[in-house]
Amino acid sequence: MRKFIQKLYKDNHFKNWLKENDIDFIVECLNTLLHSTNKNDIVDCAFESVKRGIPFGEFIVFSDYVIFKLHCEIDNFISNRDIFSKAYLDTFLKNDLYFFESEMDFYKQVITKAENEVFNIHINWLMDFVKYILDNHPLPDLNPISCHIGKLFNKHRLNIPKKERIKFLKLHHQIHYLAGEALKMYNKREYFYFMTIYNELRSTSLTFREVIGNIFLYDKLVSIYIDPITRLNNRIKFLEDMQECNDYFLLLLNIKDFSKINLTYGAQFGDKTLKLVADYINKLNIVNAYRVYADEFAIITKYPQKVFNQINEKIILDDIDYIISFYGSFRKVDKHSFEICEYAMLGGKKVNLIDANNINYNNISIYRSNLSIIQKLKVALLSDKISLYTQPIFNIKKNKITKYECLMRVEDENGEVLTPYQFMDILESMAIYSEYTKSMIYKAFKQFKDNEYEFSINFSLSDIQNYHTIEFFKKMISNYPNVAKRCTIELLENEAVENFNLVNNFFKDIKKYGVKTALDDFGSGYSNFAYIFSLELNYIKIDGTIIQKILEDNKMKVLLQTLVKMAHSIDMKVIAEFVSDEEIFDELKVIDVDYAQGYFIAKPTKSL
Repeated sequence: MRKFIQKLYKDNHFKNWLKENDIDFIVECLNTLLHSTNKNDIVDCAFESVKRGIPFGEFIVFSDYVIFKLHCEIDNFISNRDIFSKAYLDTFLKNDLYFFESEMDFYKQVITKAENEVFNIHINWLMDFVKYILDNHPLPDLNPISCHIGKLFNKHRLNIPKKERIKFLKLHHQIHYLAGEALKMYNKREYFYFMTIYNELRSTSLTFREVIGNIFLYDKLVSIYIDPITRLNNRIKFLEDMQECNDYFLLLLNIKDFSKINLTYGAQFGDKTLKLVADYINKLNIVNAYRVYADEFAIITKYPQKVFNQINEKIILDDIDYIISFYGSFRKVDKHSFEICEYAMLGGKKVNLIDANNINYNNISIYRSNLSIIQKLKVALLSDKISLYTQPIFNIKKNKITKYECLMRVEDENGEVLTPYQFMDILESMAIYSEYTKSMIYKAFKQFKDNEYEFSINFSLSDIQNYHTIEFFKKMISNYPNVAKRCTIELLENEAVENFNLVNNFFKDIKKYGVKTALDDFGSGYSNFAYIFSLELNYIKIDGTIIQKILEDNKMKVLLQTLVKMAHSIDMKVIAEFVSDEEIFDELKVIDVDYAQGYFIAKPTKSL
């Protein structure tokens, strides 16, 4: 036997695990399995196998191969193999518990809190299964649908990309199936077959954990679909999920006097309050929950009135001895339920709970007529009436459209499209402003992910100062790195001057990802050009008041010529705005401007 095994080793058979210094032990082990009647000898072989790191599955295949080739008698081998398998699995499973615990500690350092929770749920389930085998610990749920992860998945609490969902779900079901089959073998005391299935279970679990890591590693997805304060799903995810919830009710909840809590005790205490509410909602018997705006939560449930009663005046803010009250509305989910519930609350004077099922979508003009611009902007956000319009930017050198500027439009209650000129000053003073910016970022990336055009998004100084907005933008960059390389961020010149260091650091940061930068309305303030040109810029967009006068005012023409030469000397491109007619366009060609944008090229439209 020894010579045969040595030959297998020299011929590189079983080379992935067979080591020269293990050959004598393996010979001894095989002879023990074939001939021994002493159970302790067999158990010792199993312990030593685990200690040496000899893999169970490979060793069994190797044993069968050697025994077959050498024509050995196998009468004792079959019964001894089960004794060996039981002793092996006891030692191996104890080592596995230690390994799983160490892995959980490691992953705490490299994946985010939300995904770490998903990872831990699976590892804890696996550990409970092992503990059941070793110590008769309570058996975990072997049903892939009713187990913890199954519930999270079926309640849309796991934000998994569509292309990963099938793989995730297939592995999840396979793990539970293997666990069930392994358990059957163990209960029959067929330990060899148990160990064989358990090894496959362990391997599948490892693949499953890799899938979790690939989906969630480094927080690639969370900030797109998860509210950073409460860790609930956000408005974007809510609008996607609403299409699949027709058998349920929508319950909208607002915290009474939340603005007073925020103003009196500070934003940090306000955030703590929101987290407390979110945690309480998660414990209720609901399908899903979302933070859609400020202190407004959307809940998908079969029992809206019961859920409202379970939460209203049940949460106590111990720090200030205050009981949280809510007001809200509910309606069976349909394509208008969100808007109708919102309108119902606007007209309901913050009463406890409004049944919006009797409100006809065509008859909400009573509420519409009394809406202020502030209420209109809030309703537009929650009803997803923020539209992405695009205006072409013509590449003069290439004689074709190569870029688009993304422009925000809002549809009001009468279907009229509002431009930023009509609402932006008010919007910038509202708490929902950052949500508008996130919506534009999200829609812009989605619009341009399937084509080759470059595109620009307008940022304000407050956007750059908002940590959550920038984090959201970076997550979109992370998810769509190739799209990000075609993206340009535009900022008004006067805002760049207002906080030069902040803006320049931001521009430097996003350029690492291939994102380009531009100053809009350049020249409107006649700033210190040397100061501005020291920014990390790819484009300057010349203010329309200059472009409109280049045919009639020679000073403006000279100014434009100077700006173009300065920009080109440091490898910046120049975009002319408000190009309204052919004469201006032809003059821009002479002056060597790179791009033209304006009504002569095309007006902003909802489609490219």
